[in-house]
Amino acid sequence: MALAEILKRTCKKLGENNKPTYVVMAIATVKGICRPTFTMMDKTENPETKKYTALREGLTEVIAIPAYWACGELAGGLAKKAFKDKALAGRAEKNLMFMGVCIAALFVIPGLCSVAIKPIMDKIGLKAPDEKEKPSKKTITPTVNPYLTIPANQVIQRDKFPQVHTFTARPQIGMKVGGL
Repeated sequence: MALAEILKRTCKKLGENNKPTYVVMAIATVKGICRPTFTMMDKTENPETKKYTALREGLTEVIAIPAYWACGELAGGLAKKAFKDKALAGRAEKNLMFMGVCIAALFVIPGLCSVAIKPIMDKIGLKAPDEKEKPSKKTITPTVNPYLTIPANQVIQRDKFPQVHTFTARPQIGMKVGGL
């Protein structure tokens, strides 16, 4: 019965002091540990791809945890300033914290990740596997089609170019129905 009592007190305490920010931060922490671990355990994927993906997922959660905390606490702080009644302020604080966490997930974290992750990955020396295969822009040389080249001594007059007309078998008026 002692274990049941401890569990009951723990659940009661967590239920009284549960803030949305803490819940989301706990989820982000677990994701930051488990997702890179599971990515590295994938036997079918290329080792370079696994390393890049695992590090990127881990960095995303490292960025997400403080962003969740900051946005949740800032939004919750607005409730304390806006509402003087303690009972109303407590409920408003948790609701605004939840909204702050949602804003962090929708806007703040993707923005921070798009700004921070690529430079961090470049500093570490990891590039996306598809970026490694692409030739750099410096090595691309334009190809010359010998059929389209014009001899240097030939002068081209604008009027001499053939006029291109498109031919259609039916009139092009009215609405098109059924993709025809």
